[in-house]
Amino acid sequence: MNIGWIGVGNIGLPMARHVIKAGHKLTIHDLQQDAAKPLLEMGASWADSPEEAAKENELVIMSLPMPKDVKEVCFGTKGLIKGLQPGNICIDLSTNSLEMVRQIEHEFKKHDIEFLDAPVSGGVEGANSKDLVVLVGGSENAFTKVKGILDLIGEKINFCGPIGTGTICKLSHQLLSMAILQIGAEILTLGVKAGVDLDILADSVSKGALGKVPPLGRFYQDVFTGNLEGTKSSFFLGLAAKDVKLANEMGRQVGVPLVVGNIVEQLLIETMNRGWQLKNFPAIVQLQEEKSGVSLRTDNFS
Repeated sequence: MNIGWIGVGNIGLPMARHVIKAGHKLTIHDLQQDAAKPLLEMGASWADSPEEAAKENELVIMSLPMPKDVKEVCFGTKGLIKGLQPGNICIDLSTNSLEMVRQIEHEFKKHDIEFLDAPVSGGVEGANSKDLVVLVGGSENAFTKVKGILDLIGEKINFCGPIGTGTICKLSHQLLSMAILQIGAEILTLGVKAGVDLDILADSVSKGALGKVPPLGRFYQDVFTGNLEGTKSSFFLGLAAKDVKLANEMGRQVGVPLVVGNIVEQLLIETMNRGWQLKNFPAIVQLQEEKSGVSLRTDNFS
């Protein structure tokens, strides 16, 4: 299949690599042409604009950081809308806003272009190993046509329903992730300051009623080991702040109060004001550590 691919950052690059390895022809566009060099060396072609990347390709895939980036790629100067043809399919793998997803679908539909929102979960490591969950919203017919491509980038492909449902599922997941980190930080600093050893406390909490879904599971391994400075494979706090903001906006749009969600957003705003945008996302816990005077570091809990 001939595919246009927009965005080859830390997650977009390995996903595109899997698609090329499967024998598909990619036309790449990114703000930084150097970022596409590994793919160009594998046989991909370069496009100077999203419009050019869309021409003569039956499928276009986007993997971009922010909703404003997706909007610009779709509708800006030399945007996708000018290069896509009736019957083409466009997939957005970005974590976008629900409002933006529905707006894009509405505009594309006028031109008989199918649009799928398909945010991924699993981070850079998941993108490299193909251990991603892809959450897809849109036409089931369009989903069926492109599922073989999505299977190349993710281990689990979930069709969630009509347009926007993939985004709803992803934003809900992101809000839960950050809320778990925050409440975990609160109960751990509380227990340690009250007089229980961190290893015993963490082990006891994880073996309680919630033990089957450990609240101090994978997210907290980075906290316990102090792996909070961002690396190339990190999911950054800046992206977490964006996702939680979008989740809270979605709550306001549909009339659902998110008391804890808004508190978590305020904490993330504090991390942004401290310049922590490029820290590993569990670094939100450092705020609670500072306020409580308790350090949550141990090599003994797993």
